[in-house]
Formats: sequence, C-alpha cells, structure tokens
Amino acid sequence: MKHCWIALTSLCLLGVFGQATYGQTTDRKSFEAKVYSIEAVSHLGVSDEKFAALTDLQKRSLVEARNDLLSMLQAIERKQDVKKFATPEMVTKFKTSAALAASMIDPETSILAAGVSDFAVVDTRTIKLNFFALVSSEGSLVVSEKTAVLKQTDSGWRFAALE
Repeated sequence: MKHCWIALTSLCLLGVFGQATYGQTTDRKSFEAKVYSIEAVSHLGVSDEKFAALTDLQKRSLVEARNDLLSMLQAIERKQDVKKFATPEMVTKFKTSAALAASMIDPETSILAAGVSDFAVVDTRTIKLNFFALVSSEGSLVVSEKTAVLKQTDSGWRFAALE
C-alpha cells in the first residue's frame, strides 16, 4: 500500500512539474524571453585594471550615464520626445525631437536591443560611452556602433554629442 502512495504522489508531482513546464512555453512573454533573449557568449566588460582605477563616484556616474543613454534610445524607439535627454546646446542644434533622434539612429530603423561596449571618463562632468544598438533596417538585423558624449547637468546625464 505504501508503494502505491509513493507511485501516486510521484505521478502527481510529475503532472504538476510537467504542467508548469508546458505553461512556461505557452505564455507569450515567457516564450519570447526564452527564445529571443540575448546572451553574452564571451566576456564583454571592463578590465580589472580599468575597474580598479575608478572611484565610487565615477562608477555611479557611469551607471547613471548608461541608464540615461538607454532611456533616450528607448524614447527614440517609442517615438517619444527625446529632447529631455539632451543638453540645451543639442536641443538648440536640433530644433525637433525627430531631428535629434535621427542624429543618433537612422529614422527608418527599429531599435531591438542596445548596450554599452566601452567607456571613458573624460572629466567629472563628461563621459564617453561606446554603445551598440541592434536595429532592424529594411528587413535585416544590423549592429550600429557609435560613441555618445554625455554631460552631467542638474537633471542627470544628458546627450551632448555623437562621435
């Protein structure tokens, strides 16, 4: 009798785990996350020496600048106003949000993913971020690589130039 209970319990547990696994792949968000997620294949990051040379303030500034740059790229993709992510000089140079966005990413592209590949701390108020964007352009996937210069303002790190 005890073996029957163990077998029945095992079958129930297999059913629950099997349903959980099946449910994970039928949910669209879960399915897309598993199939389309981007994985690092090799190390993409800072060297030990470069990391050791950074102060805590520089580390915080780099993370904040990266977050502000990626927020700008997300706003470009969502066709939102991107002027709030730029310095006043850039807003003056590019009269419209669309023109500013077009200076960073070609207008007929969709940004699928983006990241930072390298950085340089120029001074306490200026950071250069080498970034890449995986974009869909005319039915093809293309990686666009650029360097953004960000300046610290009262409202955060703002896009100041593209190199």
